[in-house]
This record gives sequence, C-alpha cells and structure tokens, in this order.
Amino acid sequence: MSIRTYHNAQVYDVAQAKFIPNSWFSVDLTTGRITATGAGATPTDAQELVDLNNKFITPGMINTHVHIINKVFPYGPKASREPFEIAMQAQANLNEMLASGVTYTRVLATAQSFDIGMQKMTLNGQWRGTGVVASGRAFSTIGGHASKIGEALSGPEEFRAGVRRRIEQGAHAIKYMASGGIAFDQFEQPDMPQMTEAEMAAGVDSVEHAFVIDDEALELFQSTGTYLTPTLVAPYVIIKRGDGLLPQWMVDKAYKWVDSHFAAFGKAAKNGVNLALGTDAGSPLNGYADTALEAELWSIAGATNAQILQALFTNAADLLQISADYGELVPGKMADFVVFDASPLADIKVLQEPKRVAKFGEFVDTTGFQNPYILPLDKGHLAY
Repeated sequence: MSIRTYHNAQVYDVAQAKFIPNSWFSVDLTTGRITATGAGATPTDAQELVDLNNKFITPGMINTHVHIINKVFPYGPKASREPFEIAMQAQANLNEMLASGVTYTRVLATAQSFDIGMQKMTLNGQWRGTGVVASGRAFSTIGGHASKIGEALSGPEEFRAGVRRRIEQGAHAIKYMASGGIAFDQFEQPDMPQMTEAEMAAGVDSVEHAFVIDDEALELFQSTGTYLTPTLVAPYVIIKRGDGLLPQWMVDKAYKWVDSHFAAFGKAAKNGVNLALGTDAGSPLNGYADTALEAELWSIAGATNAQILQALFTNAADLLQISADYGELVPGKMADFVVFDASPLADIKVLQEPKRVAKFGEFVDTTGFQNPYILPLDKGHLAY
C-alpha cells in the first residue's frame, strides 16, 4: 500500500457547505481511494507529504448532461466520420472536460451508442480520464425531436422493448425526448409535447432543460424529489456565440425561450427543487469547458453558490448513482479533486480557473487538453 497525504489545504466539506482550513487527506495510490481525513496536525506516519499551499480544494465536478462525440469548435459544416475519428473526438472532448475540473459525466444521447463503450472502459479501469455514465442512443417519437439520430418509437410496448434493448447493451441511464427543442427543427418548440403519458409512465429521475415550470410542475418536483438539470448555457451560447453565425431560426428560438428558461430555473432554485448541474455540451457552440459558465448563469438566475456546489458534487453523484465513490472527499471515496486559488463558495466565477486536477489521487497533466478554438461570448443583445 502506497499512501500519499495532501496537507495544508482548505478542503470543501459538502455536508457543512464550507471550506475547512488546515485540512489534510490521505490517499491509497493503489486504489485511488481516500483512507483518512482531518484538520490540524498532519499524521506523523504519513509515507509521502504533498503541500497544497493553503489552496482551496473541491471534489471533482460532475457534469450531468453532455454529448461526447460532437465537434463544437472550430465551427463548420458537419461531415460523416469514421469510427476512429469519433473515438478521437470523444477522447479530446473528455480531456477538455477534465482540464476544466470535470472528473465524471453523464452522456445523454450518442449516435451509435458509442458512449456505452466509454462507460465500460471507465468501469474496468481502461479509461482513467473523465468517467462516463452512458445512455446510448436516446429515444424519440417518429418525426420527433432528434429522431434522425435517436431511436424513434411509437406506443408503450415499443418504448418498453427499447428500454430493455438499451439495458441489454449496457446503458446505465435512459434518455427520452418528450417534447420539441430549439436546435434540431425549425418548426418545433420546447412546449410541444411529443410523447403520451402512457409512453412515459415509468417516470424520470431528472428533467432536462425545463424551459417552463408552472406551479403544478413545481409541486411535482417537490413531491417526487426529481432532479432538474436546466442547461441554461445551451440557448445562451446560441445567442452569445451564434447570433449571425447559426441559422437565424435557431437564434430566434433561443431569444424566444432564454428569459423563460432563466425564470423557470430561478423559481425552482428558490423553492427547494433538487438541482443537478449539466451543460448539454456538444449542442450548437456549447463547449466541453463550459461547466463553470453554466454555474455562473445559475448564479445570475437566482441560485446560491452553496446550491451550485451541492449540485456539482453530491447531488450529481446521487443522480448518476455513483455516490458510493464520488461527490465528497471523505474516507472510502475516490480521490478526484480540483485545486483553486480562491473560494468558489465566495465567488462562483472561481470555477473557471482550476489550477490542478487530480484523478484517483494523482495530478493529471492537462497540457494540450484545452481547446484553442472556443468562440468568445460577444454576440447577441442579452442583458446577462
């Protein structure tokens, strides 16, 4: 057993929602798990000491909604790709996420169910980058949202059979697209239902996007404990990066819905809805390093910094069903953590500048992981 002890740090205690000064934690480098934690004097029997220089330490961030095979930047026309090109793009995207401080993610909808393979590699230790929980191809209705890249079904029996197929393939999440959206079709809208109640009867663990939340929906969130993953950044970047670049109908729809989207999320945040933070990375001009931008938009919309950090750590781990191993820096869990110069609890924008990222107790060399082609947020005329 090789034990490394990190000390002289301010470690974020998720349960108390505060940073604990003069903290230390020990990691078994063989397993990547935390063996002990504390504050004050460092254990005298530490085999190896690493001074964190009083930096602020959080668990690895968990992004609960991405699409890993898309090429977002540089912007250009889509082209057919060979399997090896898809694999290389997925690796680049996951590496970009890791450099931004995201150490685990949930992939919701991937053509060819490529993400299930990445999940298998995560679980068997072949892939030691940003971990993956996979859904495979999403389910849609015939002619419905994203039906050309998802699996289009009709009626409860087909949906039940489809879910069983996806489970057989190894998916640990199931995604279905219950309504229209912004980016796939000029004529659909997010408030257009595309599935029947019978087709959705199994219920959901999380609702994605939620452009409108009325009082009935709010009560359902509160009574069921269902998570909300709003992905505020998705329509926001269509405007702030794509106005004049993306198809005008797409930009127009983003303008139509962005204020409602922010208001719906603010209502949920202020009324005790369970929140999990995801970005929809891979949607138009929505980058894999935009997790911190999503957090900033949450703050603008009305969430507290403590809510945002809980959504990034324990809530996200619970939603992904990985909370036995991730979401907190406590004994028994994996030593995925991020180092910051300042406290994101005091200023959520700090999340944009991770200084170092560790997986399984070892710092990762992220040199070259960042994407140099990310477009600035300098278009459109939003007030935020």
